[in-house]
Amino acid sequence: MTTASCKPLRPTGNDLGSKAPAAYADADLFPFTQSWIAPDQRPDEGGLVYVAHSDDELCLYACLRDHSIYTTATKDNQPLFQLGDVAEFFIKPGLEREDYWEVHLSPNDLIMDLHFPTRGAIAAGETTWEKVVAAESHSKKEVFTSPEEGYWTAELRVPWKTFGYEAMPGKDETWQFAVSRYNYTGDLDHVEHSSIAPLTELNFHQYEHYIDLGFE
Repeated sequence: MTTASCKPLRPTGNDLGSKAPAAYADADLFPFTQSWIAPDQRPDEGGLVYVAHSDDELCLYACLRDHSIYTTATKDNQPLFQLGDVAEFFIKPGLEREDYWEVHLSPNDLIMDLHFPTRGAIAAGETTWEKVVAAESHSKKEVFTSPEEGYWTAELRVPWKTFGYEAMPGKDETWQFAVSRYNYTGDLDHVEHSSIAPLTELNFHQYEHYIDLGFE
C-alpha cells in the first residue's frame, strides 16, 4: 500500500503556477503512472502531485505536462472529463465510511463537484447523477496554464468541514486519496489516462488502491 504523510504548508512563497511551489516544499509528492498496464508504466505526458494541509483545508497541487492543453467545457458542473483535459481529485475520509468526494478541475478554471454516498449508488438506483453532481465541496481552486512551456497546474483546497470535521483529522486516522487524469491530445478522440494511485485496472474509483493518507 502506498502511503503519504499530510504535512503543513509552508507559510511562504507566492509562486502557485510553478512546477515546484515553495509552500509545498515539505509535502510528499507522487508521479502519475499507468499501473494497470505495468507497475512502472508511465504516461507519455506525466506530472506530479503534492499533498499538504493548512489549518482549515486539505491541499492538493498537481503539475501536469501537457503540450496540447485542450477543453471544450464552458461552465462548472458540466461532465468535464468528457469535454477535455481534467485533473480529478478523489478523497475518501477513511475506509470505514462509504462516501467519498471526486472534484474535477479543468485548465480553463472550471470545477465539477461529485459526492458519492457509496461507490455503486448510481448503478444501484440509490441516487441519481443529478443529486451527486449537485453537491458542493466549497473548495478553493487555482489553475495556471503555460502552453508555451507545455504544462498546467491545478491547486485544490477542500475544507475539513466538507467531510464533517471541524479541524484536521487526528494522527490516529487514515484517509485515502488519488489524483487521476484525462489528457486529451488536441481533440476528443484521443485521450491518455493516468493516476498517482497504483490502480489494478483502468477504473479511477478503485479506492482500495488509493494512497493512504496520515496527518501530522
